[in-house]
Order: sequence, then C-alpha cells, then structure tokens
Amino acid sequence: MKRKFNAAAAVLCFAAAVLISYKMGIQSGWPWAGCGILAGILHLLLPTGPQAESRKGEAGFREEEMVSHTPVELVLLNEEGGRQASWEIYGKNGIVIGRDVGENHVTVNLDHTTYAGMIDIEHAVLNFSGDAWYIEDISSQNGISIQKNDGRKYKISSGKPCRLELGDIIFVGLTRLQLL
Repeated sequence: MKRKFNAAAAVLCFAAAVLISYKMGIQSGWPWAGCGILAGILHLLLPTGPQAESRKGEAGFREEEMVSHTPVELVLLNEEGGRQASWEIYGKNGIVIGRDVGENHVTVNLDHTTYAGMIDIEHAVLNFSGDAWYIEDISSQNGISIQKNDGRKYKISSGKPCRLELGDIIFVGLTRLQLL
C-alpha cells in the first residue's frame, strides 16, 4: 500500500514538472520543474516494507523495541505475587509514591496496603527522563529497595536516583510494586 502511494506521488510530481515546463517554458521554468522531478525521484527511493519499519531510532533501538522495553504500568503485588492494584504510568513524567492523608496528593496511594504503617506520607518519587524511569528515595524511614530481573536486590540511597527497567520490583518498606 505504501509503495503504491509513493509511486502515485512520484507520478504526480513528474506530471507537475512537465506542466510547469510547458506553461512557463523551459528557460524560466526549469528550476521549478527540477524540484518536481527531484521530489518524484525521492518518492521512488523512499523505503517501504519491513526495512522501513525496522529503521533504528536515535538511541539505536527500533521503535517497537523502545515501546516494548518502556514500562507503562506500576502494579501493586500481593503476598503471592498476584496483581492487587495498578496505576498507568505511560505518558507521565513524575509519580509520587506514598500515603494520601488529605493534606498531600500522591499518585500511587499505598494507604490501604497491608504494610501501610511502614510507608511515609511521601516515600519515593519516580521520574521519567530520556528513555527510562528512575526512582529516588525521599528520605524515608524504611527506605526503598529494588529487585532486578536477575533476582539481585539493591537498597537505594536517599537522594540518589536509580534507573529502573521493565520487570523490576520496587520494595516500598515491605510493599512490593512491579514495573510492567
């Protein structure tokens, strides 16, 4: 379909070039006719098919890879690892995790979780920068830990952002959130 569109656009460009040359004359119309011919050639050379879709972006990833590796949801896990609640994070650039007690407004409210007593009012913040999510502990009492996909668990230092990846589990006190 895309190939047919490019071919039709090229034919129109060539026809416009011929029409310009005819109406303006070769002497005065050649720059405009040349532009039409060049546009037609470019339409014929535009990539179509699988090679166009697999073109790499600025970071060296194909667009579909960038989308599939960027988390779009934050999921509250229960004791068995099942989904208890979720928050959409796609299109957001900052998310506050904590307990909403009326005077503050957090994006991810963990006030009704089993271990809510271990969660500060504003416990952590997730920030989207460049092409990745980062988490930062906001001087909480019970801290933040990250469990990576390889099973290793890391304690996050207060005030030092940590890059997150798809599938990482965030421990807010003893409450578990997973990036999906």
